[in-house]
Amino acid sequence: MSYQTYQLCRSYLGRSVFIDCHCGTRYHGVLKHVDESKAYILPYSSESQDESSDRFFFAPALVGLTLGTIAGLALAPRPYPIYPVYPPYPYPPYPY
Repeated sequence: MSYQTYQLCRSYLGRSVFIDCHCGTRYHGVLKHVDESKAYILPYSSESQDESSDRFFFAPALVGLTLGTIAGLALAPRPYPIYPVYPPYPYPPYPY
């Protein structure tokens, strides 16, 4: 751990922090202890949170919204079909 990182961690002792690892895993907890090589936290939950875990809620919501829109359009009442306007009967004579 570099000197700047060590000093930064020392300034946040006892506070709630997010720690991002090189592999993309993100830990959320209270920073309890810092030594020359490691920072120790007390996690809020026992499972780690990676950056893609927030997207798992978005995908089912998007699928549900799409299926709901399709069902709503399929079941919506339709207006009467628009017929073209014809001239009155008997038709006028052709000009040729």
